[in-house]
Amino acid sequence: MLRHTLRSITSNKARFLLTTLVVVLGVTFVVASFALADSLRDTFGQLSADVNEGIDVQIQAIDEFDVAGQTGNNLPVPASVLDDVRQLDGVNNAAGGIFFFSTFPIDGQGRSPGGQDLSTAVNFSGVQSLDKLVVLAGEAPVGPDQFALSPAAFEEFDFEIGNRYAIESTATGRYEMELVGEIRFGLEDDASLGGILVTFDNETAQLVSGYEDSYQLIGVEGEPGVDPEQLVADIQAILPDGIEAITGQQAEEDFSESFEVFIGPFQTVLLVFAFIVLFVSTFIINNTFNIILGQRVRELGMLRALGATGRQVRGSVVGEALIVGIAATALGIGLGLLGALGLKAILEAFVGDFPSAGVPLRLRTIIWAVGLGVGFTVLASLLPAWKASRIPPIAALREEISIGSRSSRARTIFGVVLAIVGIAAAVGGLTGSGGVQATLSLLGFGAAVIFLAVAILAPLFAGPVVSFLAAPLPKLFGTPGAIARENARRSPRRTAATAIALTIGLALVTLVTVVAASLKQSVNDTLESAVAGDFVIFADGGNGIPPALADELRTLDELDAVVRERFETVRFNGEITDLEGSTMELIEEVVRIDVVEGSTAAGDPARRVAISTEYAEEAQLGVGDFVPIEFAEGGMADLEVVAIYADDTWYGDRFLDIAVLDEFGSNRADGDFLLSLAEGVTVEVARPAIEAALGDSPLAGLRTREEAIGEFQGFIDIILTMATIFLGFALLIAIIGIVNTLTLSVIERTREIGLLRAVGMTRRQSRKMIRWEAVAIALFGAVLGIILGMIFGFAIVEAVPDDFIGTLVVPWVRIVFFLVAAVLLGMVAAFLPARRASKMNVLEAIAHE
Repeated sequence: MLRHTLRSITSNKARFLLTTLVVVLGVTFVVASFALADSLRDTFGQLSADVNEGIDVQIQAIDEFDVAGQTGNNLPVPASVLDDVRQLDGVNNAAGGIFFFSTFPIDGQGRSPGGQDLSTAVNFSGVQSLDKLVVLAGEAPVGPDQFALSPAAFEEFDFEIGNRYAIESTATGRYEMELVGEIRFGLEDDASLGGILVTFDNETAQLVSGYEDSYQLIGVEGEPGVDPEQLVADIQAILPDGIEAITGQQAEEDFSESFEVFIGPFQTVLLVFAFIVLFVSTFIINNTFNIILGQRVRELGMLRALGATGRQVRGSVVGEALIVGIAATALGIGLGLLGALGLKAILEAFVGDFPSAGVPLRLRTIIWAVGLGVGFTVLASLLPAWKASRIPPIAALREEISIGSRSSRARTIFGVVLAIVGIAAAVGGLTGSGGVQATLSLLGFGAAVIFLAVAILAPLFAGPVVSFLAAPLPKLFGTPGAIARENARRSPRRTAATAIALTIGLALVTLVTVVAASLKQSVNDTLESAVAGDFVIFADGGNGIPPALADELRTLDELDAVVRERFETVRFNGEITDLEGSTMELIEEVVRIDVVEGSTAAGDPARRVAISTEYAEEAQLGVGDFVPIEFAEGGMADLEVVAIYADDTWYGDRFLDIAVLDEFGSNRADGDFLLSLAEGVTVEVARPAIEAALGDSPLAGLRTREEAIGEFQGFIDIILTMATIFLGFALLIAIIGIVNTLTLSVIERTREIGLLRAVGMTRRQSRKMIRWEAVAIALFGAVLGIILGMIFGFAIVEAVPDDFIGTLVVPWVRIVFFLVAAVLLGMVAAFLPARRASKMNVLEAIAHE
């Protein structure tokens, strides 16, 4: 039986390769997902080890509000702590550290590592064993007029030691300094994370980063033989409230784990796409084995007649699937590692080069690849194998015998039950009182179950639906079109099984398209209705904008109002939340909030807040009431409610004056500016003046309101394109499935095709017959997929809060494009099968059994 299984594979190499390719794509995704995530973890783990090398104890502020996670910068530790720690027994050395994101040097051509590039201010502490900064050329910076750069800056930009350059900090603005040296981070080699280090002496680093008389961290090196845990305890005993000491090992682990916020979700997204590809592959493999077994009934019956048991026949079929799974897994692992390298290169194009690190192949990755690759393939073969084991020996003597399921009634009942469960889950998600995550989880579960139900029930309606969709074929293409329509209609189970992969792929693409189109329109409606200003200045790359830049803009006669905006994590009225601050007295010049009571210009700017009508009712607050607020660095105040507004589109249910954040906040950079023009000034007149005020700042990006809307929509388009590309692999598998089915169908209908050729059908007509059969199958799958995708898309739009997606949009142009693309893909899928059919020898085909 083993030899028979191997012979079955080697005698049908094309079928084996196509079936293997279907599984390879899924395994490739799985391996690429894990390998890339592991590579990034290794990269950041090594960086963490480099940063914390030689540090026995790290002193840091307790970050209850996760400011570091929000801004990338730690809360300040008073510089006086460093002096106290140095006096302790057991401390060999200690140094304060500044690692401030983001500080950007501007080269002689006005260029800077702005946008998404990393450019970090660090300090020369004077303790090389702790700061690990090495001078390569020139000298270390000393005093408020000097700085040094890492090698990447000299390689990528126009910098020369001895010249003066501008430096812009998101926290404190612009400086002019002399470049005095080239430095690297790492005692043995350059260990920086692909970005640029801008180095200063201690006091200048504190000034530029906004950490005056403080540090972000303090590193402590213990004397030889001192236990780090004991040193932590001794240091903690002298630290003020809000400051903690941890071991260097814990600091290394915490630093490395901080990147998991990015790596974990990224890996999860890739694994979701991998599961989708493997899920679609299961249907193709199952259909392929069903068709193959249908063609080998007499062969398998002969094996039974020669003494093979049902168990042996079943084992032969599963063994063939096992070989396919093993081959696909081996190839998928190799391609997955290459894919991980490709994805890493794409990431580096956006965020800068990573330190050199390979793409590891962990045992866990291999286990997942084998488990999913082999598991899905074998799982897909179990039902066909069970059917094969029931073939009786007498089948060897019969002209025709079917191995189709006798339990169509049970199949229908099971499919209906699944459909009810899926619909119930989706409806429960839409009508339940849970949060957005719970709602979307129920919708996702319901969608997966409904897909299974459709796959089971599709044969019930495939025949009449295909007959309707393919009705024009006989009129347009005569006899070949009529036969193509009949071939697709007469085998509804095969047609449905072949089309279901395309159905799932197009359903997901349609779903994403509907949600993206609705989100784009909602963003457009929000900005159009809420923003009354004429210009928006964004923090390019999300780095932040120096608040001082707003003062320069306010000197322009062309502008009527300049409103600063910034987010901060605070405890407001007992709840930890993200609140936005703005220049409240000018807010109604640039944003429509519809104040119904009070005034945003009333009260003390450093102690005022505005709330929505809904929040006022919920919290039972009114104008003149006071609300407690607490900040990450310990500042506390009571804010007066000075205004209640009705339109919460832009600010949500509350916002405070940015003067409050200037006094107490930890985030020292603004997020954006909103600008309105003076009366009679046009956009065309104001723009040059604003650009001149911004100068060559790498931090501020000027946009008109219309340009800002277009930029948001462009970002959504990028996400949509990426999702479509990934889902395109599921569509590719669907096309391979159609190729598989048609190829096997041509083999199965060899005698039929020979007879048609004998009675006058030309080669060209035989090609048309196969081609239009493929189109009919693809059109059935596409129509079904688009309908399901639109239904799921509507459900998601309904489930998401209106302040995120408030408008449902059906992108009809794209929907029509999908239908046309399905027809074209069907024609492409039919190329090889049609070519095979047209090249048949008529006499040999008629004699074929």
